[in-house]
Amino acid sequence: MPSPLVAGPPLEVPRFAVGRSSTELVDPARGDRRVPVDVWFPASGTAGALSGYEILPGVGFTASATSDAAIAAGPHPAVLWSHGRTGTRSSYVLLCEALAARGFVVVAPEHTGDALGDWITGAAVDDETNEANRIGDAHFVLDALLDNPGSLAPIAAAVDPTRIAAAGHSYGGFTALSLGSGNARHAAVRAVAGMQSFTRTMPKQVFVEMEVPTLLAVGARDATTPPETDADRAWAKLGAPSAWRVDVARAGHQACSDVGLYVELAPHVEGVPDLVRAFVASMAADITGTAGDPWRPTVALHAQLLGAFLEGALGIDAIGATNQFAAIGEVLGVTVDARGGF
Repeated sequence: MPSPLVAGPPLEVPRFAVGRSSTELVDPARGDRRVPVDVWFPASGTAGALSGYEILPGVGFTASATSDAAIAAGPHPAVLWSHGRTGTRSSYVLLCEALAARGFVVVAPEHTGDALGDWITGAAVDDETNEANRIGDAHFVLDALLDNPGSLAPIAAAVDPTRIAAAGHSYGGFTALSLGSGNARHAAVRAVAGMQSFTRTMPKQVFVEMEVPTLLAVGARDATTPPETDADRAWAKLGAPSAWRVDVARAGHQACSDVGLYVELAPHVEGVPDLVRAFVASMAADITGTAGDPWRPTVALHAQLLGAFLEGALGIDAIGATNQFAAIGEVLGVTVDARGGF
């Protein structure tokens, strides 16, 4: 592979160095379903090679994480991160690294049947199957982390089992929110967060019966999961013991993902097919709602928002989280609606 491109500085000033590892878990209860998993974690030092992220065969980049780091002494809170439709477990590198730099272990499964490769090759599954797969993957990975870690053992040993959350983007928001309510509830999950979540097909009882603190991050310029179809109804029905809805005026559907980075890096890659280059360029407006806008502030805002919510909802730093939310609410174009507190 040619020398990888560089993602640039971290979104936030890091509290920890960041490590990354990858593995594949096999679920015998679901026909030996294979679940690739990326894990980001607070590392004990900065020594080691930078971890490479591949966008296309032979095309990749590095960010802040190192690939052979040891996890810092725990226990650390953990968050399961669920990708959106046509995404991958590593489509949110900057966000996941930012959470790890705050002290979280981030465990990101790839939902086979709804990942980018599945859509390219025609192997994508129907919605009903996808939703069952996603929830099954989330339960399986959390159970593996907490009860039968296997290849996750070195990470699991440093995880605080009383501080577990689930978060996700788009269809990943569907996944995460499902873990906080009803039949799909995972007993270990203490907070859930959905970023530009796909919720329109979720039964209203999921929101009415939500048992844990909940965050909804909403993009006013989101054309894929618009507020009127995927946030307003969920927020109106939400019965969580405490809840936050944060609307960002200059945010599109990809406001928390690496799409902005892909758009930035694409012109520097030789030999990329014109079709791929055009596809990447077509998503340029999905970060802020306007193609060409600076994208890092928007992604950084979502990293800060999610990090602050998790710190408050998991009882890590309620005062700090409250102060961070107050600061976020002062950002031009951001509206914070809160029910209850940390």
